[in-house]
Amino acid sequence: MKDTRKVARLAILISLGAAIYFLENLIPFPVPVPGGRWGFSNMVLLISLPGASFTDILILSAGKNVLGSLVSGKIATPGFLMGLFGVSSSAALMWLMSRAKIFGLAGISVAGAAVNNLIQLSIAAFYVVREPGLLGLYPYFALTGSLSALINAYIAFKVLERVGDFHWRWK
Repeated sequence: MKDTRKVARLAILISLGAAIYFLENLIPFPVPVPGGRWGFSNMVLLISLPGASFTDILILSAGKNVLGSLVSGKIATPGFLMGLFGVSSSAALMWLMSRAKIFGLAGISVAGAAVNNLIQLSIAAFYVVREPGLLGLYPYFALTGSLSALINAYIAFKVLERVGDFHWRWK
């Protein structure tokens, strides 16, 4: 029974993340940088951190990316692969930070966004476009990514607070 609940919980969270992934494509991105996205689908990762295993977090991050890319028609594109590596790396970091018990949701979310942006830009700069100067866009991505990460952290904080699974300090 426990495994069934775990699978159902992961399926619901993956579906929610994929739906948000799809919907955030409809919201214009305020900064004119190529490939810029809001990153609101990463909120499901923050909500899942308490009690989730490392494997669960990686499955969730990959699952929402794959399903969201399938629905939005971006599967098997360079952007899809960049997103998959970026979100998996940031999910791993966020899980590790959550286990340290010294970081709040805001710090974890901003660090996850920073790693996600750095991984994606690095892949674009060195493997897709092959122009290292592309890394010069990182400050713009870091600024907008931090804003999005703080919004995600606040919403995740409120969700966790309401469902009673809250043990975070707000930092």
